Amino acid sequence: MTEHDIDKSIVSNIEIPDEMRDSLINDVKKGKRTSDIRFRYSNVIMVLCVAIISFASGVTANAAFVSYRNRVENMPQEEQADYNEKLANDTYDVGDESMTRSFTKTEVERLVKLEVDYYKNGVFPQESMPFLKNLSELKEGMIAFVEEDNKLHIPDGELSDEQLLQYIDYEAKYIYTIEQEAEKTEASDDAENNEAEEDAYDRITVDVSSEDEAIIKEESKKLIYQFYGEEVDDTWNCEIHGANLSELSTFGEEWDGYSVNWSESDAPNAKFYELQLPKNEDGILILSRGGRSVYADCEEYSWEEAQEYKDQGEKTVKEFVKAKFGLGEPDRIEYGGFEAADGAPVESSVMFFELYYGDNHISVDWIISKDEVNGIVGTGISK
Repeated sequence: MTEHDIDKSIVSNIEIPDEMRDSLINDVKKGKRTSDIRFRYSNVIMVLCVAIISFASGVTANAAFVSYRNRVENMPQEEQADYNEKLANDTYDVGDESMTRSFTKTEVERLVKLEVDYYKNGVFPQESMPFLKNLSELKEGMIAFVEEDNKLHIPDGELSDEQLLQYIDYEAKYIYTIEQEAEKTEASDDAENNEAEEDAYDRITVDVSSEDEAIIKEESKKLIYQFYGEEVDDTWNCEIHGANLSELSTFGEEWDGYSVNWSESDAPNAKFYELQLPKNEDGILILSRGGRSVYADCEEYSWEEAQEYKDQGEKTVKEFVKAKFGLGEPDRIEYGGFEAADGAPVESSVMFFELYYGDNHISVDWIISKDEVNGIVGTGISK
């Protein structure tokens, strides 16, 4: 094992049952659809756990939510046809592969604010972003999707607020199109598959009473403030789900617990906090945050470049786990975070530290350029 290999014992030999696979694939598609390539650094364990647990959602609709939903649900038929065609031909490329250029840092900072305006305050572009058949139709200074090369074309020079709003509107409408297609697919599934999926759902789902939900919600607020110093309130979306994954043969009791997901808005790249609260002290505790605003001003590094900062990261991570969990010097430490799922090297804004303490271990995500801990996954640390 090289020093930057991660021991994935915590998720080794886990197989996702067939009846859950379609739901997970839909989640993956949504993740790949985002233009923010920094999402590829989300903690794999957290994503797996949340994807399996989150069968249902219970977001409370507010006036702005209804307003933007009304907009996407009532787009003109010709525009809906454009999105349907894009979906049919989508190869789910990410980042630079799907856009002619990345957003600049200042554009990302403005995009974060405008997404809140769009999703929470009902601020929309004056015009919808155009869909073009051929590159010859593209005019200078235009932001548009072109079918000929299956790319989103972003003009040189700083984008205006109107252009950024057109992009946000484009993403929202495409998300809606994928959701509609997913509903059709689910409706056409044969009865046997539906029955198997419902059986798996019934076996792992734990009903959460309104009293318990209130307690879990408050506890998650405290944890977010304790670990990140931020207060979330009722203007954020909050979803709470209980699951006994040990009812499935591939999971142990350490996976049983409650998934708590906080999101600042319905924007696909909105700031979020995701927590997995275990039912017992030996269970798996997960705390993570993400979203465009979290990574907007982060620098990315190759594995070779990151070596310059590794000692500082180790110091910060050790101080963090000692302050938050009372943990001393680990038996050993491993490092990683610079490989894609296929093993290809990638640049990353995050370095992963795996700290081992006897039979337990904790995985910590450290943002290099900010010198701060961004997420943890651990066993035997909840107490």
